[in-house]
Amino acid sequence: MTACAAPGGWPGPAGAQTLSDAATGIEARIAANDYATALAGARDLLGQVWDMTPALGFTEALLVAEPASGYGIYNPRPTTTYRLGEPIVVYAEPYGYGFGSPDAGLYSIGFVADLLVMNADGSVLGEVPNVVNLDLTSRVRNREFQATITYDLGGVAPGSYVLVTTLRDKNSPKSGSFETPIEIVP
Repeated sequence: MTACAAPGGWPGPAGAQTLSDAATGIEARIAANDYATALAGARDLLGQVWDMTPALGFTEALLVAEPASGYGIYNPRPTTTYRLGEPIVVYAEPYGYGFGSPDAGLYSIGFVADLLVMNADGSVLGEVPNVVNLDLTSRVRNREFQATITYDLGGVAPGSYVLVTTLRDKNSPKSGSFETPIEIVP
């Protein structure tokens, strides 16, 4: 394991250290009231664990009342029931994704979303690859990314369904999926 360089002599990428060693170093910085360096070390430690994830994971994945206005800024939908033709909005917070470098000093985060629709017994009714592209460019490696996707299931008969949303990371080979049960009523 490695840690990234930070002010105050924090071990850098060249100085391999275990996660336990990094945590001990953070505790030592806190004990010395060096909170800025402790926070830099904690960010580095988070980055190490982040990069170790074998697939995309999700801290949140749920139906929302309307599109989110930012990370964590959403209103959960109180029911999973939709009228025919009503848009279905899902919100997810992925983690473990990679970062691109589109230009000097910039980082990119990007996903392609795929949709799989199943009925209540798990039979696949339809697959829609490349439903949407989700992209963000920033000057920092953001560890907070919100994916809001609106589905239009026009033509689907009333009944119970499971929507399987898969995000494929544009900057790594990782992908991850989550299921959202819904009911369509007339």
